[in-house]
Amino acid sequence: MPAPFLPAASRLSRHGPLLCGLALTRIIGWGSTYYAPSVLAGYLDREMGLGPELVFSGITILLLTGAFAAPALGKHLDVHGTRRSMCVGAVICGLGLATLALAQGPISYLASWFVIGIGHAMTLANVGNVTVAQIMGERTRRALGLIMLVTGFSSSVFWPLAAFLSQAYGWRVAWLIFAAMQIVIVLPIHFAIPAYHRSPAVEVAAEPAKSADEGSAPHAQRRGIFWLLALIFSASGLVSWGLPLNLIALLQSSGLSQASAVGIASLGGPATLLARLVDAVAGERFPVERVALGGLALGPLACLIMVFAPGSVMTAVSFVICFSAAMGVISVARATLPLALFGRQGFGAMLGKLAVPQNIAFAVAPLLFAVMIESMGNRATLVASAAIQLVGFLAMLRLVRLLRGA
Repeated sequence: MPAPFLPAASRLSRHGPLLCGLALTRIIGWGSTYYAPSVLAGYLDREMGLGPELVFSGITILLLTGAFAAPALGKHLDVHGTRRSMCVGAVICGLGLATLALAQGPISYLASWFVIGIGHAMTLANVGNVTVAQIMGERTRRALGLIMLVTGFSSSVFWPLAAFLSQAYGWRVAWLIFAAMQIVIVLPIHFAIPAYHRSPAVEVAAEPAKSADEGSAPHAQRRGIFWLLALIFSASGLVSWGLPLNLIALLQSSGLSQASAVGIASLGGPATLLARLVDAVAGERFPVERVALGGLALGPLACLIMVFAPGSVMTAVSFVICFSAAMGVISVARATLPLALFGRQGFGAMLGKLAVPQNIAFAVAPLLFAVMIESMGNRATLVASAAIQLVGFLAMLRLVRLLRGA
């Protein structure tokens, strides 16, 4: 039976192993691309003279490539499903990582990231979310939350793995092993994704199906709602991808020792995972837009705590836990909120359009925050972070009021 017509209980029992497999592919995908350079950057500097700015420019190329590929790819996913894209993407990621292992200088290094970016766009993030929506139907929100919960362990797995492999065999072998994982582990799991059959046109009388397939957003207001979402996710993403890279330095500048700053910063991971777990388990009881509104309110408050009450351990702990929990909630909402508002019909195309401003914000965030901290100082950067997140909160508040009046 095609996946779109399975009842909820059958979906869970039938696709449970596949969902576990997709969670594993996300850990491998994000771990081998986004997190591995943090460990391997020193080797690249010593062997090829690539400084940190150039090393992490690869991540920027990856994100920008995904931004420009996402709209066309999203339309393809809505018509043909995700299996073909994810299988081809795994092969391209493997080739890109293998090319990265053979890089001899800055040009070949950055060119490798362009290849990886194409494969990344065809397998991770939006494509994975569309896959879950197509096979899980009305249980998508909980399934996505649980998968993203597990994905949070990517750094915990790949930072020590990359360190061990590079120390034992060298950084080139480490990335060759990551390339092999794409072919040996990721590709077979993607082959197991069921063939997608588009749902037949929904009759007007079938109100529950219409709500699930078409979403809750009024058709006359969808263009404005789209731009509100783009603003919300870009503003929050700008901070969530820029501020954490400088978190330890910010804590030290408030008067904490390096050991204390590192220890407190490490609380961010568990706080993010806990927030995702709560959303996955209990989030279905509340409208997703109200859960997102709560997360967007918590982010700027956390930054202002550090501005007006710096210097104490309790203040720093409160800041890290609140900020990380807020980012955990918003990261899930980036997938579940568009689904709730616009429905499963055209979900891939919608995520593809939203990916353009989001990925551009993600790509510029590290450099922007480095410049802000250098030119404005830590305190002013925290104020600016709160202001940026406040823009997202106000846009979300406007969205909630639009939906209430619909």
